[in-house]
Amino acid sequence: MYEYKRSKETVEAILKSPTKIVEKDNIPSSDTEFTYENGIKAWVGALFVDIVDSSKLFQAPNEDTARIIRSFCSEIISILKDNSNYREIGIRGDCVYCIYNAPYQTDLVDIFRHAYRINSFMVMLNKLLKKNGYSLVSAGIGLGCSQDLIIKAGQNGSGINDKIWIGKAVVDAAHLSDVANRNGISPIAMSPVFYDNVIEHLCKENENYKSWISAHASDYYGSVDYYHCSIIETGFNKWIEENI
Repeated sequence: MYEYKRSKETVEAILKSPTKIVEKDNIPSSDTEFTYENGIKAWVGALFVDIVDSSKLFQAPNEDTARIIRSFCSEIISILKDNSNYREIGIRGDCVYCIYNAPYQTDLVDIFRHAYRINSFMVMLNKLLKKNGYSLVSAGIGLGCSQDLIIKAGQNGSGINDKIWIGKAVVDAAHLSDVANRNGISPIAMSPVFYDNVIEHLCKENENYKSWISAHASDYYGSVDYYHCSIIETGFNKWIEENI
């Protein structure tokens, strides 16, 4: 039974407890390095994939909807985990997400490649859905990065706990996945910090990246609130055209 008097003591003890925050180059891959008394600050990359108009899709709680959602989640997770830097992959309602260790700009470039591979996967998924008589789906892909604080949170001793990512990486990626592929915005949207950290590396491969990725400004002063694009993986897309 929940005891509110004891709850007061627990909250006060937590609020007065020491928390040692350590800056690290890499986010530990082992959960054992996270305790209820510490926090780790490191560079984080986040990628969120959100189904557009999922409320409409979920209005039909039937076998077809179950198959569509399972197909969507299964293969996006397969793409996301193809990276030794991933630290957490999960599903939140209609959204599949991944949080990465990203100490170098090249790590963010790799995350961007996952984003446009997912964009190509959505082409394949919809071709297969159409071929098999299912409703089509679209998705918004959001990218964010920042130096975040990662802590372990939960109820000590209960076995119920998880890592909490405190900062802008996850917040930006989640928000932009809800913006992308809607109201004329391209399927992939990234925060200005994410863009600034990848664009130079991308342009070394191909100068066209500067024209392929567009800035979106929401005010009269022209300050960019995010960047967006419709980039696909050409080899993957060619295979889809030839085989489906």
